Amino acid sequence: MDRTEPAVHRPALVLGVLSASILLDALDLSITQVALPSIQRDLALPAAALQWVATGYALTYGGFLLLGGRAADLCGRRRVFLGGLVLFGVMSLAAGLAPNALLLVAARCVQGIGAALTVPAAVSIIATTFPEGAQRNRALGVFAASASAGFSVGLVLGGVLTDLLGWPWIFLIKGPIVAVVLLVAMRSLPGDPPADDVRRPIDVAGAVTGTAGVLLLVLAVSQAAEPTMGTWLPVAAGAVAVVLIAAFVVVERRAADPLIPRGLLRNRTVGSADLASLTVLAAPFGFSFVATLYLQDVLGWRPLGAGLALLPGAVLSIVVSRWVAPGLVDRSGLRTAGVTGLLLVAAGFALLLRLDPDTGYVTGLLPAVVVCFGLGMGIAYPVFTIAAVSGVDAAEQGVAAGVQSTALQVGGGLGLALVSGAVSLGLGPEQGPPTMDALHLGAAVGTALPLLGAAVAVFGLGRRE
Repeated sequence: MDRTEPAVHRPALVLGVLSASILLDALDLSITQVALPSIQRDLALPAAALQWVATGYALTYGGFLLLGGRAADLCGRRRVFLGGLVLFGVMSLAAGLAPNALLLVAARCVQGIGAALTVPAAVSIIATTFPEGAQRNRALGVFAASASAGFSVGLVLGGVLTDLLGWPWIFLIKGPIVAVVLLVAMRSLPGDPPADDVRRPIDVAGAVTGTAGVLLLVLAVSQAAEPTMGTWLPVAAGAVAVVLIAAFVVVERRAADPLIPRGLLRNRTVGSADLASLTVLAAPFGFSFVATLYLQDVLGWRPLGAGLALLPGAVLSIVVSRWVAPGLVDRSGLRTAGVTGLLLVAAGFALLLRLDPDTGYVTGLLPAVVVCFGLGMGIAYPVFTIAAVSGVDAAEQGVAAGVQSTALQVGGGLGLALVSGAVSLGLGPEQGPPTMDALHLGAAVGTALPLLGAAVAVFGLGRRE
């Protein structure tokens, strides 16, 4: 049976629903940060357990993206997206009503799985709804802008809701919002194409080894950046992750219908985009780490003020993702646009090398925020999302989106680990308050990461693709 795609009569409404979902997913990555002290007081959490309120969500979110993408291809994009949205909403309510830390962290972990199901399904729906070229580029630009908006809104909304209503409302407020998005999605999203006459086998061994390997890899890099259970955990998790990922490669070579289709791996544009995506979020995660230390420990700012200090770059990123990046791809191609975005990210990070205690925010940090977060990320994030699904068959769009989303999340954690490790190395054995020399060392490492990604884009992406 021919797997033809159903007609879509309201593409703008479809894009609005999918953009709302990524906004909520991204919002959850940042909304808990300001509320953590209140959660710790109310639930009497030890410091080692507190970070898992945020880490639990990020861990399962990054770990299940690949499986979520393949599930969208095999089980239906619409079906998986709606299921993930329901799971995300129900677990948001469960987190807000959690009476103790164990249930709160458990709800956050399951909530991350829901988000991991929606993201690749959403990208694949966009890729199959909008024709490849200018229309798809603009749609993915809107999608990327929504992700930036969600992360930015979370930084502010977390503080406002915690101060006015209490920390449970950072989770409870998403319940009715998800319900509205779900109702609109059920009426607007295109139906899934007919299934093949022959049932495709599920690569169970690949799903188990791949998902477990990525989960442990995300755990290793996140714990390397912010250890909560000692140094043994990232070392052990990293070692087991390497074994599982090696087993995944062996399984995929032998599988009749592998989790990652072999044709996808032979697509040079997609492979290069995925490899470069490891650096797309690496620099911003590291940048926010250095900037926050500078603002709080050097300039003496409060945490909420430090979060608001990054907001101008995030707002500019929304504008650039929506109106600048798609046009840049249309006019100059993926390679030029991708390299431009990553070079701007590197330039913004390099501006941190000139910071000193007397520089201040307006003349020192703000230009770096605008160049790195606003211009650089505003271009790089949508460009590599576009590249990662370019030329991919409709039946493989979900797994293509899942691979790239996984690269983004793993790269973000890895970048944070490398930059924070450099700062720690600069402090020496005393490990006292951060010095400018230590922050400069972290900034130097952070500047190198997007340059590596730009080099991959130069050699991997076609000039006019």
